Amino acid sequence: MLCDDCKNKPASIFFKEVLPDKTVELHLCEECASKRGLLVTKKLSPVEILHKLLKQQSAQDERVICPRCYMSLAEFKRVGRFGCSQCVATFDEHIKSLIKQIHQSDRHVGRKSTPGTKKGLEVYKLREELKKALEREAYEDAAKIRDKLKGYGIEDA
Repeated sequence: MLCDDCKNKPASIFFKEVLPDKTVELHLCEECASKRGLLVTKKLSPVEILHKLLKQQSAQDERVICPRCYMSLAEFKRVGRFGCSQCVATFDEHIKSLIKQIHQSDRHVGRKSTPGTKKGLEVYKLREELKKALEREAYEDAAKIRDKLKGYGIEDA
């Protein structure tokens, strides 16, 4: 059966509307159905967008290689993750549409940093003190330092 609108393509969408006084049946191709607004295009999630990109592999993908980590575009499409920070710039021309769909922007900005504490530096200093205390064989001091480290959530001290 041919499309009722264009009369050229085969009808793949069958639309039936029942009104109080009549029933309307339309047999449309996908193009004519979308022109009438009968087909709704779903917004893809970032995972679905990435999956779509992964399916679109070409012979050129093996020749586009990151100069820092030597990951090819084809490998990125298989794995779904960049090998290093340079990959974003290297594959830029090939993934612009992907980045725009995921970030609603033309460039990848990464995660926003959150203001942290000086916990890392304090833990580092405590570990150094612990090493020195153990070298001096001052086990009581080492136990106190170990307990302080446990207060930071460091269990391997």
